[in-house]
Amino acid sequence: MDPRLLRAARRGDFAGLEALLLGAAAAAAPNQVAIDVVVVHHHGAAAVPGQQAPEAAPVPHLLDAAATTPQGDSALHVVAASGDGEGFLRCARAIYRHAARLLDRPSASGGGGDTPLHRAARAGNAAMVGCLLDMARQEEEELAGGTGGSRVAEVLEKRNARQETALHDAVRLGDEQLVRHLMSVHPRLARVPAPGGGMSPLYLAVSLRHDRIAEALHQQGGDEVSYSGPAGQTALHAAVLRSAEMTEKILEWNKGLAGEADASSSTALHFAAASPENNPETDSSSLLRRCLRSPSSHGRRTPTQLLLEADPSLPFRPDGDGEYPIHVAAAAGNLRLVALLLDEHCCPECAGLRDARGRTFLHVAADRGRQEVVGFAADDKRAVAASILNAQDDDGNTALHLAVVAGDLGSFWCLLRNREVRLDLANNDGLTPVDLSRSTVPAGLYYKTSARTWILWSLVESNALGSNFRRNDHFEEEYVPKKDESAESKKMTESTQMLGVGAALVAAVTFAVAFSPPGGYGGDGGGAPALAGQYPFDAFMYAVAIAFAYSMLATFSLMYSSTAAVDWKLRRAYFERSLAWMRQSTRSLLVAFALGVYLVLAPVSRTTAIGIMVSASGTLFLRNREVLRMLMCAYVLHKRMGIMVLARIGVPMAVVQLQSSLIFVVIFGAALCPPLCLLVFVGKLGHEDVSFLRYVNGKLSDILDALLNPTLPTPQGV
Repeated sequence: MDPRLLRAARRGDFAGLEALLLGAAAAAAPNQVAIDVVVVHHHGAAAVPGQQAPEAAPVPHLLDAAATTPQGDSALHVVAASGDGEGFLRCARAIYRHAARLLDRPSASGGGGDTPLHRAARAGNAAMVGCLLDMARQEEEELAGGTGGSRVAEVLEKRNARQETALHDAVRLGDEQLVRHLMSVHPRLARVPAPGGGMSPLYLAVSLRHDRIAEALHQQGGDEVSYSGPAGQTALHAAVLRSAEMTEKILEWNKGLAGEADASSSTALHFAAASPENNPETDSSSLLRRCLRSPSSHGRRTPTQLLLEADPSLPFRPDGDGEYPIHVAAAAGNLRLVALLLDEHCCPECAGLRDARGRTFLHVAADRGRQEVVGFAADDKRAVAASILNAQDDDGNTALHLAVVAGDLGSFWCLLRNREVRLDLANNDGLTPVDLSRSTVPAGLYYKTSARTWILWSLVESNALGSNFRRNDHFEEEYVPKKDESAESKKMTESTQMLGVGAALVAAVTFAVAFSPPGGYGGDGGGAPALAGQYPFDAFMYAVAIAFAYSMLATFSLMYSSTAAVDWKLRRAYFERSLAWMRQSTRSLLVAFALGVYLVLAPVSRTTAIGIMVSASGTLFLRNREVLRMLMCAYVLHKRMGIMVLARIGVPMAVVQLQSSLIFVVIFGAALCPPLCLLVFVGKLGHEDVSFLRYVNGKLSDILDALLNPTLPTPQGV
């Protein structure tokens, strides 16, 4: 396209555009006189009897077929999309006079096959839309002698590459007045496309939550309005994902849509089941919306309830994958719909429905880790789901099997606490839940208090039995993961890098703090700290010293654990000890921080100092989730096995927590009685490392034996 023509079209410069077009026309036909009135001819129009048809005016080369933008737009496309002021309207008429064929000519592939009417509607240029339709109406009236309706309908029904008309663009823009104008010109426009032919304007309006436009389309389109959507969907599929109000209106307009399915055989109820909008409002933002909801909205029926009222058989219709709506709801964690379907007044028979793999909704929820749904079904007060607690799918797996494989601790505990859930059922491979748990715990270096470790420990403490289908050594050979020492060595080397940085930082900080105490040094010139002798200061210094000692121990251990030349088992022992030492080091450093802040602020604001100490110390109890998991595990085992289990597992758990907190006793006790508390500290350190030291001594003994007796190696297995 000529740059001058493009500039004039974009700016609505009628004078400049007309001059270009008249100049090009004059150059194309120098012997003809250009006039302002051009008679438009239509191919196939009959000539007036007794009158010779005038010769067609030459089309300027500026408007020929090749005169397009890089996106394939003609000059009329550019004008239609640029504005609808008087200058743009005059430019559009001028272009039409010289090249009427551009009125409904689609753009090239780069432009999506849009006509100028598409571009005008997309830009919201209502006056330009009316101008283009007037051109089509005038063309039909002048050449065919009709009312212009057929030509206008042809232009309006022209679809682009996405099979959309200009009405789609008006709906997408949300311009209700433009939509009503187009529908008033061609009331049957909303029937495009036919059912199954793509996305209808009504479907688009519902999807975009343009409820007033959707009502206008139905009001002016009547019974011929198309409900078609992509992939065989209907407007009802979109409505259930948007609002109950629109769902209710569409069901009033066409109740039969409730039973229609899309290309995947999914009904609107399947879509509602998978919708997060139907999930329980548990997060803070949803809770706020629920509190601010108008009183009139309470008690309003949900889209799911409206669908069930329209067609009670919907819960028993599977999709193309054999999944019923209750399976879809369980997979999405849609507890509200699951509870509704299982209600005694709805269809509690849905609990026993199986999908193509023989799974119930409980299997699906356990496999996806939907703890709320699993907990609802595993509640022993609900007899409706009791029959499926131990149901096995086509692979012989129960819901407990799938929860173990998924490694979801919440779903697993929900099932374990129900005494009706059996722990000894084997699947088709002969594996019980405890067998599966053993096979899923990773080998080598991993986080020992991970969810999979807790699952295995809980099953063992519940006296869960393994399968007797095979020998234990055969089971370990076939199912228990094998350790790859080369991969584990690389993993450990990478893990020690970040841990080593942390240990070095703690050591550097504590070293600096030890020689820069809070309160500074006294003015007597003796070099003693000004706050020396006070109990908080003494406790502060002990905390700093212990943090430094533990960080140095961790640093030394990490040096060995990151060295590939060291024996793998010895490296792992050093690495595990370094983790324990780093935990103690960070605990001591946190205590030192709290005491240091107290020493500085207490003389001027004791309340502020105590508040900071309490808030800083609170992180000691929130540092991880192990304590909470430990308590939850004890509660679950108590629910399954009774109160006596607490004596067996509760005391060891308490002892472990007390041992980890003993460092605080050492810090604060050392300030009162240093010899006694230091003795406790050394004893604690020795108790923690007795197994570690025994292992190291054993390895050193093996090395010495090998050096002293190189020709007499110790036979393996003796």
